[in-house]
Amino acid sequence: MRPGLAQILALPLTLLALSACDVGDGSRHPGSLQAPPAACPGPGCAGCPGPASGPTDPPPPKADGARPALANPVAGGLVLYELQARSANACHPDVGAAWQREACAQKIAPEVAYRGEGEGCDVVDDLERIKLGTLDDLLEDTDDFRAGITLRYVDERVGANALWLMPVFPNNDQHDLPHPCDNLGSPYAVRDYWHVRGDLSRACIAQGADEESAEPCFGDDALDAVIDEAHRRGVRVMLDVAVNHFGHGYRLYDDLRAVQVRDRLDAGADLATLWDFTATHDEALVSPRVFDGAADLATLDGPVADDLAAFRAVCPALTGGALVRGFAMWRNALDGERETFACDAQTLEQALFGFYLGADRWQPAQGPSDGFTNDWRDVKFLFHHATNADAADVYARNREYLVRVLNYWVARGVDGFRLDHSTDFNNGLSTEFWRYTLAKVNHYAALRGQARPIYLAEEFFTQDGMADHVDVLTEGYVTDMTARRGQTKDAHRVESVLANAERFAGRAYVMTALETHDEHRLTDGTGFDPWIGAGFYGAGASAWSVPMLLMGQEFGEAHGLGFKRSTVLEARFVGGDGHRADADALVDAYGAINHARRAYANRALISAPRHFLRTRDAGTVDDRVFAQVKWSGDGNVVFVFQNLWRTHVRQAYRVPPHIADAIWLRAGRDYRLVDVFTDLPVGDCVDGGALADDLYVELPAEQRLQWLRLEVCD
Repeated sequence: MRPGLAQILALPLTLLALSACDVGDGSRHPGSLQAPPAACPGPGCAGCPGPASGPTDPPPPKADGARPALANPVAGGLVLYELQARSANACHPDVGAAWQREACAQKIAPEVAYRGEGEGCDVVDDLERIKLGTLDDLLEDTDDFRAGITLRYVDERVGANALWLMPVFPNNDQHDLPHPCDNLGSPYAVRDYWHVRGDLSRACIAQGADEESAEPCFGDDALDAVIDEAHRRGVRVMLDVAVNHFGHGYRLYDDLRAVQVRDRLDAGADLATLWDFTATHDEALVSPRVFDGAADLATLDGPVADDLAAFRAVCPALTGGALVRGFAMWRNALDGERETFACDAQTLEQALFGFYLGADRWQPAQGPSDGFTNDWRDVKFLFHHATNADAADVYARNREYLVRVLNYWVARGVDGFRLDHSTDFNNGLSTEFWRYTLAKVNHYAALRGQARPIYLAEEFFTQDGMADHVDVLTEGYVTDMTARRGQTKDAHRVESVLANAERFAGRAYVMTALETHDEHRLTDGTGFDPWIGAGFYGAGASAWSVPMLLMGQEFGEAHGLGFKRSTVLEARFVGGDGHRADADALVDAYGAINHARRAYANRALISAPRHFLRTRDAGTVDDRVFAQVKWSGDGNVVFVFQNLWRTHVRQAYRVPPHIADAIWLRAGRDYRLVDVFTDLPVGDCVDGGALADDLYVELPAEQRLQWLRLEVCD
């Protein structure tokens, strides 16, 4: 023990005792982070001049909507929370404490009817007893996860400022389900991208209606309410979309005023012109609307009204929703497709089968029965082969429809998207598609005065190419950090994984997560328990990255997310399977990490500059401890120490001269170290030269991490 420095750095604080800390009135909200003081005491001080509100909005997009060369700093200030509305607040009437069972009995929830086609499930009766959640549940006024996963809870306790909603759209819950007990179908087998599924809305439940009803009821208003409340709190809302496939039975809605590819070709334009946003400006895309009721058709005028009259002459028997969807497909149809249009077709694969990929994986489908299939039985793949010159008009039609889908939700207030399976060599979905599509969505967002949306891409094949077009890549970190193949998870590994997260050279961030809906829970096959896992989460949260929590991770949920069937987060329920006595402390530990990361006073944590520290005596890595220093361009500095496993650690580090210069750590000037979680000094002021030469840390076995901010003493 070295007197003085030991007392400065050996903070007797465990995450078991951490509570969510208050680091400033605005510290929990993007755009209103803790403001700097009126005067800066000197270089290296917390609160010196820098971004006025933490991560700043990027410069306005270029005229063509092109993405800036460097990553969007707004994305770097996000903490994501992935949530599936159906299961986040689901309950079972026989599970939990008495008050939870009573609340479940009173819960407004949809009546789930199993619709699996030609299959049976021997536990479906029990599955259907589960009361599923709604979007309205997110608006309840509680910060207790046992009472509900709510926006208040996500914001105030978890400390996330971006809500990633798994698909909320109507989905295939009937045709070719992957498993006979998948009573809900996959949310990624979407059947309508212009609406929210009705059973996510209490209003639709009260009417006993949803999108399948004779008079459809959609959950759009419920999502609007979630977006409004999220924005009031400074939380962004992101939707999960999959555009390389649709679910069986896709029902096409559209903004019928939008200029279609066929319209432009008939007007003499060539397909190359469509790549020019100025030459193809469409006012309908500035203020888009979905036409989903027969009464809406009466508002059409001009050439679109003439087109409607022509369609009525071709299909005179159609009325109501069938007329709306039929006309939407007719508007999207190319010349050859109009010649064979089937008026009784109510789904996309029946009427416009050319939207889909043919069995040869090169041409558009030649008929309803033609189509590429793999083991994803519940979906049909779209045609995206831009290099197939013989079907260039089909490619352009499909692309422009998907532009309208994304643009519609941005205009409605959605802040961004997670792009599922973003490229695919089978159907041709490529980086070029995303270069054009996202730039065009950005272009119209800018015309509305909106900020550029945030884009997260799940990408396996062309990550480096996608880094030029999106803000965050979601793959490559989870597997590396959890190391389920038996790799040793020591400081060397943590350093290598975090260094690999910087592989896109500033063009895009990597999502630092230990769980996603496609992955195992962090305690499955990793050697982690929930507290060790929380520490490893902290390592990612200290990086130039975008950290993400999957719902339930923060209170120790050990059961996988069964998003294709009725399911509950079992750890939410007192006395239930998976319930933890220390769950509140665990939630507050995650909250402390997230709030500290987002606080303006600790802005070094979201900055790119970093240095992995080496031991004082040997100049090597102590594999028990992940140690680094982070700094911002305006002199904010945070030291990060993480006790990876349960070992009582004593170690001294040296800050090399070139790093001491970078962080303005000078001999002859006194500094103190401040714990970022409590905002309290951990010892007396020390000369900067001595601190750089002998940075001593002691971490008890149960202390997972210590983040210390460097400040100049007065």
